Amino acid sequence: MRVLYVCTANICRSASAEAMLRDAGVPGVEVMSAGTLAASGSPGCPMAPALEGRATQHRSQRLTQEMITAADLVLTAAREHRSEVLAAQPAARSRTFTIRQSGRLARWVLDMGLVDAARLRQQDPQGWAEAIAEGDPRRQVAPLPADEAARTRWLVEELDAARGMAPAPVPEAPVRKRGRRAADPEVHPDDVPDPHVLGTGWHGPAYEQIREATGNLVAALRAISP
Repeated sequence: MRVLYVCTANICRSASAEAMLRDAGVPGVEVMSAGTLAASGSPGCPMAPALEGRATQHRSQRLTQEMITAADLVLTAAREHRSEVLAAQPAARSRTFTIRQSGRLARWVLDMGLVDAARLRQQDPQGWAEAIAEGDPRRQVAPLPADEAARTRWLVEELDAARGMAPAPVPEAPVRKRGRRAADPEVHPDDVPDPHVLGTGWHGPAYEQIREATGNLVAALRAISP
């Protein structure tokens, strides 16, 4: 599975997310990152917690259509980046999410038992329906494929389908952070705030939001493993 993270400069948010997912060590997952306005070759942000001690090893790169085409899952720092990805390649809509959106939807897929239902349907093609009541949305889930690549496609398809079923994100109250250059911005709950716009005090909250979303995605990826 090829995962592509996208932000603006590819030195902080997308670079951090790339590092976190790579550190998770999920078998079969390749990860890279890029920026919509990146200056190629820049090191990572030394203030980003996820890049502590290794920011100089990172090299930013500009997002290309080829990267989008090659990715099985495109995860953006904010909705604006998602819009730019889709403007460049509308066909990528079903596999493009914001980082926080993907984590929220992955958690919903797990909590609803969709992976368990899909695995049951795979293992017991004849009797699986007896274990799931009529009207239960898990009856609509396709069997979990045996092939590894097909399983990851199954997960991305379920994340896409969950957009219209999972509860909408709850707006967050503004948080006052030391070092900001803007006053109490309203950050959408599907966006990771940009510390290089809002101020250095946002590095911590951005890190925690990416960490939580990545943890949920990793849990879903591990859940579909054999």
